[in-house]
Amino acid sequence: MEKLGSELEFISQINRDGSGVTKHPKEHYKHLDNEVIKIYSLSLSKQTYIALGFNSYVVKLKTK
Repeated sequence: MEKLGSELEFISQINRDGSGVTKHPKEHYKHLDNEVIKIYSLSLSKQTYIALGFNSYVVKLKTK
């Protein structure tokens, strides 16, 4: 599935070496608002996704 960055709630950034995740302030993700990002299901029960691009992120879909 593809979504704009502005449609996603960024939870954390996945470390490039796979050792875990890093949390950043919401402002850190502003540059992704107009980017089309591919997302893949991570957890159905928690409704989280992995967003893939130059970096990888754990995200949720924003509710309206």
